[in-house]
Formats: sequence, C-alpha cells, structure tokens
Amino acid sequence: MAHGITALILKGSFDVAKAEAFDLYGKPLGFDLTLFHIDHYYSACWQHLLNTSGKLDVVLTGSSIFPDEIVLAKIARSVSTEVMVAFAIIQTDYFGGIGSQYANVFIEEQNADHSIQTINQALEYLGVIAKTGMDAFDTVGLSGIRSQPGFLNKYVNMADDYGV
Repeated sequence: MAHGITALILKGSFDVAKAEAFDLYGKPLGFDLTLFHIDHYYSACWQHLLNTSGKLDVVLTGSSIFPDEIVLAKIARSVSTEVMVAFAIIQTDYFGGIGSQYANVFIEEQNADHSIQTINQALEYLGVIAKTGMDAFDTVGLSGIRSQPGFLNKYVNMADDYGV
C-alpha cells in the first residue's frame, strides 16, 4: 500500500476560521497536535499570494518537493493562538514499505534542531510519547492517513498560473 502525505503539524491551539481562510483543515492527532495537509504547490502559491519571499532553514532532505517556503511559518503564526509557535513539516513517500520520509521542526521561523530529520523525531520533539509497542508515528495515527486530500489539487493549476 502507498503512503504519501505532506503536512504541517501544529503544536497547540489555533483559530479554526483563520486556518480555513488558508485552506487548512485540521485533523487532531492528540498530544495537542493538529495535522494540516499541505504540499509544495500550496506553499509556493501562498508565498506568491502573500507577497513573501525566503526559505525556511530546512535540513537537506533529498526531496525536491519538500515545502520550504518561509510563508509556512507566517501562516502557522497567523493561525496559532500560542505565544510561541512550534510546528513540523513532514513528508512521506512509501509504496509497499519501501520509500522515504522527511521532517523538520520549527519554532517560529527557526529550525528547532538540525538533527531532527525523521517524523518520529519531530513528533517526539513536539511532545508525543509513544504507546508501548508503537512508535510516535503510529501512536498519533499517521499510519492511517495515507494520502493527500483532493482540495490541494487546485494549487497545481494556481502554481502554473502564477509561474511559481
């Protein structure tokens, strides 16, 4: 089976209406974490729409489509109700158990720890305590979230229209 998702995982509470204004529809993961599906088209489009430039300090992931636009930190700040915004950007690309995953954690616009490169490391940094016999990935139910939602498809055409 395939597993291919890209997401921003936000720590703490957020304003639902503000999130939805950015096409962010939260899936609670427990541990005060919420998953928002995104992709590189999404982040490129919002970077253009918000007239923002710059990149996050992403550890070289090996993925050419890992979202690294600084606008993701700005969006996280905009929707979060926390004093200090903590979030991860994660990506999986598996088929039949073979593939790759990437993760980076940020506090505001700063990479929280350059040694964090896996989703389990990111989740643990954000406070996930794995259940006995499980890792953090399975504890929060990411194994059951296997694909991206269809609403992100519109960002492919938008990115082409914007030339981003």
